[in-house]
Amino acid sequence: MVTKLLSSFIFTFAILSLVAQEKFSFVFMADVHYHDKNVAPQAMDAAIDTINKLNPDFVMLGGDIIYDGLRRSESETMEQVRLFQDKAASIEAPIYYAIGNHDHFGLYNKEIEANHPLYGKRLYEKYFGSRYYSFDHEGWHFVVLDDMVVTDERKYIGRVDSLQLGWLKHDIEQISDTTPVVIMAHVPLITTLSQWYGGGTNRNHNRLAIENGDEVLKLFKNKNLRLILQGHIHYYEVLQILNQTTVISAPSFSGKWWMGKMNEMEEGFVRITVDEDNDIHTQYIDYEWDGE
Repeated sequence: MVTKLLSSFIFTFAILSLVAQEKFSFVFMADVHYHDKNVAPQAMDAAIDTINKLNPDFVMLGGDIIYDGLRRSESETMEQVRLFQDKAASIEAPIYYAIGNHDHFGLYNKEIEANHPLYGKRLYEKYFGSRYYSFDHEGWHFVVLDDMVVTDERKYIGRVDSLQLGWLKHDIEQISDTTPVVIMAHVPLITTLSQWYGGGTNRNHNRLAIENGDEVLKLFKNKNLRLILQGHIHYYEVLQILNQTTVISAPSFSGKWWMGKMNEMEEGFVRITVDEDNDIHTQYIDYEWDGE
């Protein structure tokens, strides 16, 4: 009897030892588009409650934080910023932001002059921080990019500008070639959206994906690029590239701008877990607020 119990214990211990333990976890979400209309306040409360119960190390928010700074007046835009910040204060984990196109103030509102102190990217910089930066966590290196350029016609295109490319080259030169690296940006570097809905030869345009993604990715040629996080397209995809890099386009946190599903997906976000072997595990979370 003792021998059987001992054998069972050894077997159970061996099985448990094969299960990789969690090293850290974080939440990735994009396209919040927050305002106080439709079901947004109730759904946001449910989402925050879900996030806090998951107890992530941090949250990464991949742009389009407010509903629409592109078109709104200054007072409307500032109210959206205030409403979002009031809600976000309930998130118990640190938040790392990226700028989205809807976080550019006044581009489509001709009543806003280009010399306005909050015009374009300046609103984001004042209320959410640097447009591009990096940080480290548990031996991983995280890079956040601003991958939009504002044109003279007051439009945006998906592109990482030359100044930022120079910064990025210097930043990743400071880490070893084996350090796992994560990129977060709003506009996709790589996506299947156009092909999924339009066929295999349908190309992405430069407002759907960035036009110099090859330049960005070449900088990581000899680096350990493990994860690319992107938003913008309200389309959920998880791609495995060359058994090395995982590309995640987040489902829209707000669905169809708080009006139901978009691209066949409910409102949601992604929980990402890194285990002790530095393997990545992803889980789509539909936070299922009570009103649905």
